[in-house]
Parts: sequence; structure tokens; C-alpha cells
Amino acid sequence: MVKTLLLILSILGLTSLHAQQFKLTGTITNAAREPLAFVSVQVKELQSGTTTKEDGSYILLLEEGKYDIVYSIVGYKRQVLTVTITKNYTQNIILEEDKAQLEDVTIKTKYKDPATEVIKNIIRRKDSITAAPGAWSSNVYIKAVQQDSSSRKQRFKAKNDSVAFIANRDIAGMAMTEVSLKLDYASEQKIKEERLGIKNNGSREDFFYVSTTEGFFNFYNNLIKVPGLSTTQFLSPVSFSGLLAYKFKTLKVEKRGNYKWYTIAVKPRQVSNATVEGEIITNDSSFTIEHARFSFPKYHLPQYDFFQVEQWYNQASPLLSKQRFTYQSKAGKNKLSGATTVTYQDYELHKTFPKNYFGVEVSATKEEALKRDSTFWQMARTEPLTSKEIKLIQYKDSVYRVTHTKQYLDSIDRVTNRFTYKKLLIDGQTLYNRELERTWQLPPLPGLYQPFAFGGSRISPSVGYFKTYKSRKNIHFFGNISYGFRNHDINGSLNFGRMYNPFTRAFYGFSLRRNFDFIFSGDAWINMLKRSNMYLNNGFGVNHGKEIKNGLFLFTDLDFALRRSLNDYKTGNTIDSLFGKELGSNTAIPFESYNALYGRVRLEYTPFQRYIREPKEKVILGSKWPTFYSTYRKGIPGVFGSKVDFDYWDVGIKQEVPTGLFGILHYNFNTGTFLNHRDLRIVDYQFQRRGDPLLFANPDAAFQALDSSFPLFKRFYQAHVVQEFNGYFINKVPLLKKLGLREVAGAGFLVAPERNLRYAETFVGVERVFRWPFELGSKFKVGIYLVGSVANQFNNPVTFKIGVTAWDKRKNKWY
Repeated sequence: MVKTLLLILSILGLTSLHAQQFKLTGTITNAAREPLAFVSVQVKELQSGTTTKEDGSYILLLEEGKYDIVYSIVGYKRQVLTVTITKNYTQNIILEEDKAQLEDVTIKTKYKDPATEVIKNIIRRKDSITAAPGAWSSNVYIKAVQQDSSSRKQRFKAKNDSVAFIANRDIAGMAMTEVSLKLDYASEQKIKEERLGIKNNGSREDFFYVSTTEGFFNFYNNLIKVPGLSTTQFLSPVSFSGLLAYKFKTLKVEKRGNYKWYTIAVKPRQVSNATVEGEIITNDSSFTIEHARFSFPKYHLPQYDFFQVEQWYNQASPLLSKQRFTYQSKAGKNKLSGATTVTYQDYELHKTFPKNYFGVEVSATKEEALKRDSTFWQMARTEPLTSKEIKLIQYKDSVYRVTHTKQYLDSIDRVTNRFTYKKLLIDGQTLYNRELERTWQLPPLPGLYQPFAFGGSRISPSVGYFKTYKSRKNIHFFGNISYGFRNHDINGSLNFGRMYNPFTRAFYGFSLRRNFDFIFSGDAWINMLKRSNMYLNNGFGVNHGKEIKNGLFLFTDLDFALRRSLNDYKTGNTIDSLFGKELGSNTAIPFESYNALYGRVRLEYTPFQRYIREPKEKVILGSKWPTFYSTYRKGIPGVFGSKVDFDYWDVGIKQEVPTGLFGILHYNFNTGTFLNHRDLRIVDYQFQRRGDPLLFANPDAAFQALDSSFPLFKRFYQAHVVQEFNGYFINKVPLLKKLGLREVAGAGFLVAPERNLRYAETFVGVERVFRWPFELGSKFKVGIYLVGSVANQFNNPVTFKIGVTAWDKRKNKWY
């Protein structure tokens, strides 16, 4: 029996050796380099093959040999390529359109429905249709309205309020913004808008599409890219791949004059990850989109629970006359609903713009745009106001007049500055002086007590001061003092900062401090509990930062410190009793006291950074290019008795790259070394962070399974790569799609000469997004991750980890 089993295993081993397979991979695109989904990739000799994924990629497993690979899809010329496989091989293909082929292709259905044929006619003509207007300009009017149901439940409590809020209950929580602008367009990458007028009635927060820079819902494109809505790119039904991804059904056929007008329903043909659902209206004369209405899947909307776009086009033209966005988000019993209407008028076609006219400044707003009178808006409005919207404007104007009287403002300030038990115990006390535009902030009583500070509990009163000028310049100040009961010691800090140029984000500041500081402030949470990671820092510092050229930021710091060991401080044993095994010998590091003067310079550069120019500040939109960064740290000996003498320099590159329907990729590569370490103390070490026990750390910056934290002195190399698939694979399975899960994967490596360490890790995870129940439009995701690693110096088992990440609405990203 044993001999038989050995014989079988030997045969299987020989068979697998003989049948060694190699990967043939690649991406298939059209001439515009847009990925093509559902392309048939067949091996002629084997009579088998595969189809491309939604991002145009494919993979075949082939034995060594010579093969004819056949690439084909509706609307493109069939292409045959001969390849010789002796190893893993990559073959990318660009297919040439063959519009005549559409005449001979039929999608089989149970009955003859003209819907698919009509869509094919739109696809056949879309290139000539979209090219016809050339570059153009248009006057655009935007009206954004939203209502927050939570505001209806709030009651204004000021006794001196003279406005009849009860009579205007139907517009409680309602806000509206109007924008008038001039848009110049050569392509979706070459736009320039000048905002001529802006009128805000209520808060502008959470409005969608108050600028054309938020994206173009262009269904003539193969992929619909709207970064202001979602990081995911959606497959358009008006594309060759869309013929296979969607099913079309004629809802209505009308006779208007000599032509038939078709209303066609569009639904995903199969379970897919990034598709839309709705309807298109067209006619058999121009075969252009005359009207469209599509809803986007909630799964891919981090901020909204429902989103729909409806578009009206100029007849027989790809240019919009109007579009409307309708959206909702919920949190508990509260709901935020909004609608934005955008109208386009006075098109100027076939324009010739000067060379370099379209640059990195894609939008500009002048100061006078915020001060337009009613006469301007009567001329600018191309979308009539509803009676409710008129009432809102009248109400806001009357409220503005009332609420800007000195009597009213004084009453508001009295309410703000009044001491209450809630402020005393929970919120803290605010003291506001409107005439001087300054705010003082005091903490609540429980905030004065710090039960888990180094050396035991402390009492720590603090005060904050803020002032923002009409120019958007600001100053801020924060100070605190603390007393430790066990060691009878006094610590404290003073921090001052001023932003003196809002457009370049230029600021300076200084700090004076005596506090317990971390030796390695970025360590894993378990190491942050160790006393060996702390020392007493008495110091003074100055700092400055500025964007010296678009996309180029310079940050500088200079600090002087009197560093002291905490070895002689008395400590308690609460932390030791909870985490004693993990913390080991939990004592502060003894070292001889010394002075240190050190500086830091950091440069960050993002080429071709696009931005919006506001009247008093700059809004950065990002770039297709990566960000290059470099940091130089210098220990300066001899000045003020400074002992340290070292030079450290690192460089890196990081970027987020949209990968079409495949999701989004982000990477971060970094290398650094000490150029000299003649007198390098432990506080100035460059550390590598260990992985957190149980918790999943930010994968863009941290390793998950590194066994320990350790210093780096020689040149190291590290990289982090993360791919967020956004449900690309999971949503192929209907049951899993209903669960709302999404997948993520990543990898990293580290080369550290100090430990002769070569380390690599990879992880896969499944995440689910949840609404934050206390704030409208806010969401977070919870993930479970499987982490594996390999290293030449230690062995790590495969581990499971848990992570929680909040959605950053300002940055429009998770991490």
C-alpha cells in the first residue's frame, strides 16, 4: 500500500513538472487608452480562453509552446497575435474600432426589441457627435438647495430674538447657494471657470456640485469619472463594453414629426461592481442622447445613501442644456436631502484658446463675486426659484438685517458667554468678544484631571485663544500648566501660531514647553505605554511653513531642548498590572542630562498641482503626478551647550492612482540614512515601527507584522502599496454583494542593514461601511484583515487584525 502511494505521488510530481504553466497577462484598451471590458481572449489551438475584466485586464495559464491568441469584441476589429511562451509574459493590446461590425451583431432576446440596436447607433456615432462642437465656452448657473431635518428639531433659546421662527417652520434647516460662472472647455482635463457671482443663504457645507471642477457626468465616455462623488469609476452604458454589461429595454416609442423618439431602460445585464441604472431618451434622426436619468449604487457613495443625475441635452448635440443632481444621506432619524440644478446657456463653439490658456488654476473667484446685488441675480438666474426658495431668500435677508444689529449680536454673545452647568461639566466655556473678533476657550471641569499621566494623576488647567480676521489670516494660542500629585512636579506649555498668507498657507509659530515627551512618538500603541519610551523635555522652538511655488511646500523647524531622564520619578503600577507581560521591564531609560539644538527642513513637491483660487485662499484639487518629499535633520553642536551632532536625510515618493473599475492604488516609497552620527542620542534616533497587537495600522505608513521596533542608522529602504478594490471581486457573487462588503489588499517591504533584515509582508482584508449615527453624511468602515509576512531574521505566523477607519469628507478619502 505504501509503495503504491509513493508511486502515485511520484507520477503526480512528474506530471506537474511536465505540465508547468506560465501566465500570459495584459490589458486591452481602445485608441483613447480606455480599458475595454468583456473582450474575448481565445487560444486558437486550445479552443478555450477568457474575457477581460472591467479594467481591461486578462490572464491565461499556458504551458510552454507557441499559440495564436484571438482578441475580439463587438465594435472592434478582430486581432490575432502569435506568442511564444517560455516564461511569464505580458501582452497589452490596443484594438481598432470597426463600426461597420455593429450592423452584423445581434444580442439575442426572446422578442425583437429595438433598444439594443438604438444604443448601438448612439455608440457608432458618438465620436463624431462629441467632436462636433470643438472647444467651447458657456455661461453656467448653479442652484444648490438642501434641507437638514435635524435643524427642524432645534429651538433658538435667546430671549431677545425677534424673528418669527415658528412662522417659517417649513424652511427650517433649509439652505441654498447660487453660483454664476463662465466655463471654458477644451477637454475634461482642460477646463477653466471664472465664478462671477456667489450667493449663500445658509451654510454651504455638504452641498454637491457648486463648481464644475467636481467632475463631468459624461455618458458618452466609456468610463464615468466623477471624483467629487466617488473614487470609483463607472462603466457607461453607451460603450462597446456596455453592450455586454447592460440590458436595454424599450419603454416607450413616440412619433414626433417624421422621427421616432425612444425611451430606453438601462439595467445591469449581470452582477457587476460599477454600473448605473436608469433610462435614456433618443431619436432615430440624430441618435444622440436627448435626455438621461441614472442612479448610482449606494455601495460606492461614501457620503450619500441615494444619488441620481438627470440630464437634458441641446437637440442633436452632446452639450448639456441642464442637469440636476438629487441626493440624500441619513443618520438615525435625521435626513439630509439636496438637489442641485445646473443650466448651460450662450454656448460659443469652435473656440480657439491661446496657447497655455488652460493651466493648473482651473477656477477663480474674485472678491466682488461675493457682493453681487439683486439686479445681478435677476439677470443671472436661468432656473426660476420656487416659492419656498423665494421665501428662504426673503427670510435669510430679513434674518441678516435683524441678526446684524448691535442689539441682536450682543444678545447672542451674552448667550455664548453665559456660564452654565453643561458648559462647566461637558462643553467647556467660551468667551467671545465680537468687536475684537477674538475667542477664549476654557476646558470643562473633568478635563482638568489627567488620571493616566506619567508618574500618576495630574491636575492640568488650560486656556485657548483664537482670532480669525476678515482676510482669513488668523492667530491661535494654547497654554496649559499641570501639577503631579505623586512627584509634586510642575509641567506646562505655551504654543503660538499665526497664518499670515491664507493663499500660500504661510504660517509661523513658536512654543515653550516642559512636558513628558515620547522618544518615538509614532510607535505601536503597546510601546506608547512603556515608560522606556518617555523622557522630560524642557524646550523652546520656532517653526515656519509656506507654499513657495504651486505644489512646492517648504517647512522649517528649529528647536532647543534641555533633555532629562525620568528614571528618578515615582510611578504607579496600574498599567503594569494590566499589560505587565507585554511591557516587560517597564522603567524609564536612565541617561545623563544634556542640551540639544537641532533643526529640520522638509520639502514636498507635487508637479502640476491643480487648484481653485478663492478670493482669500486656495483650494488644492490634486495632481496626476506623484508627490516627491525629502526631510533633512541636523543636530547642531556647540551652540547653547548643545551636545548633539548628526545629519539625517531621507527622500520618498507617494501617490494615489485611480485604476479604473479596479479601484484605487496608493503607494509610498521611502529611503533614508544618517550622513553622520558623531554624537547621536536616543531621542534623535530614526526608528522603524513594529506592528500593533490586534489592531490594523495605517497601511500607507506602517507594517502590520514587524516583530519589534528598532533604530535605523544605515540606509534603509521601505515601501507600502495598497489596492482598494471597492468590491470589484466580491460583487461578482450576488449573495456577498448584498452584504455590502469590499475587499482590500496590500504589501510592503523593508531592507534594514542594522539587523541584516530583509522583510516583506502582504495582507488581504474585507471591509464594510457603516453610517455614523450621530452625524449626517459621516461614515466609517470596519475591516477584518489576514496578514502574512516573511523575513530572514524571524518567523511570524499568519495573524488576523481588526481596523476602523473614518471617512474624511474634506479630503474625500478613507486614510
